[in-house]
Amino acid sequence: MSKEIGTFRRNGLVLLTSIVCIGTLIAGFVLAIIAERDAVNIKNTRKTFTTVATGEWANAQFPRLHKSCNATDVDFLTRTMNETMEVASYAKEQLLVKGANDTIYKRWFGDGELYDVLGVVDGIANMTKTDVLLRCDDVDGLCAANPNYYAGHHREKADAETVICDYFYESRAWLSDICANGTLKDFPPPRYAGIDMIHRYFHVSFINLDEYIGEYTEEVEDVLDLAKSNSTFAVRNVDNYLYYLADVYSSDKISGGCLGLDGV
Repeated sequence: MSKEIGTFRRNGLVLLTSIVCIGTLIAGFVLAIIAERDAVNIKNTRKTFTTVATGEWANAQFPRLHKSCNATDVDFLTRTMNETMEVASYAKEQLLVKGANDTIYKRWFGDGELYDVLGVVDGIANMTKTDVLLRCDDVDGLCAANPNYYAGHHREKADAETVICDYFYESRAWLSDICANGTLKDFPPPRYAGIDMIHRYFHVSFINLDEYIGEYTEEVEDVLDLAKSNSTFAVRNVDNYLYYLADVYSSDKISGGCLGLDGV
């Protein structure tokens, strides 16, 4: 009887050891899968900014790209979104350092509230855009209907969607070329891809807060006049932000910038 008990105990020990070994192998396999998944996620994550002290953000939010966007489109749009972050980051730094008494600030926002402008610039970077979708197909036919004119358009049938037309890639320049293409009067801010993307973000209702930020005026002379005569709306007008961003950024590249307007 004692012999049988000893045999049973040995068999039980072998079984227990086998179970432990199998469990260890399974745990190792699961951990390896998790590690590989995390590595892929890190590899596929777009550039984010990490230094708050320099006016940059740690959790920049980017839109999703539709499956219709090919590899070339993805590369162009990714660079575009990173340039949006670059110009917004520099603007935030200038706002924090120079405040509302800065000449460029007064040019585009008059005596408008600094915290309103800071909030909007911060929103360009941090407001969640994971529900925003950029499409590269001409789903509504408007790109083909407006060749060499439509660089893209907001979809009225789908508020969170924006179509990027082929003309966007042909007509938009990089921030590294700012002022090289002429003055901001002759080659306005929306001609720069990273700044134009901000204009497209503000067509989406949950980003413009149901048109709290809107397109009240677009021509540069009218935009300047809005800052002088109605700063309350200047800090709510899309193009006041586009010109401010381009003006403050270009002034860092060339002394005095390249606005191209006398007496302002």
